[in-house]
Amino acid sequence: MKRLSFEQKAADLISCFDPEQVRKVLWPRPFMVELYGTPKAGKSTIKEMLKHFFKRSGWSVSTPTEGAEIVEWSKRREPDYNFQTAEYALSFARDRMDDKRFHLVLFDRAVFDGVVRMDYYRERGTMTPDQQQTVESYLLLPFNRGMFDLHVCLVCDPEIAIKRELARALVKKHGETMNPQTLAELYQAHERVWSRLGAGSATMCWHDSTREKESETAFAVLEAVMAAFERRLAASEKK
Repeated sequence: MKRLSFEQKAADLISCFDPEQVRKVLWPRPFMVELYGTPKAGKSTIKEMLKHFFKRSGWSVSTPTEGAEIVEWSKRREPDYNFQTAEYALSFARDRMDDKRFHLVLFDRAVFDGVVRMDYYRERGTMTPDQQQTVESYLLLPFNRGMFDLHVCLVCDPEIAIKRELARALVKKHGETMNPQTLAELYQAHERVWSRLGAGSATMCWHDSTREKESETAFAVLEAVMAAFERRLAASEKK
């Protein structure tokens, strides 16, 4: 029943957003959602599950390749690497702003991933507090954050994250990121940013996938996404 109610809601939303299945000129941009969070919390999987759901519901969906798969990683180039991944996502979002082909764009890491990474680098001493604040202020400019309707932070307990990693790995040893210390530091960075910027904001969603099946996490995120879409449609009707 829950699945059917979501499918009906998706149909209702698209009929309001694009009743003739031809994007209206008055709509400035598609819906945009960022999924970010700790490693192995389910970001990439949930993005694909949402894409499948919305496409089956008649939506035109764009899912940009994650910046981490485009930008070659090098530990010697931190924090430059995360400057590049954040800018890649922002550049893609800007390209999609006036693209009438799509109703929905799903990002695997964008604005708030960059914000969290800068917090992480400050704590590690890679950046000074002033440098971190400068980059964060840029990322959170209305020109950037205003492109997104929702930022979903998916987190997972570090111990469970390592178990999920090793369950699909041929090499049973820790990596540069997938190790207890780094995972704990990243989790703490997400908590700090959420405490400062996320709690109480309608455009932010925190979800812990530690003890959930993928389908349970997907439905929870889908519910948050639907609610964000409804808020935007309601706000546009008041104008």
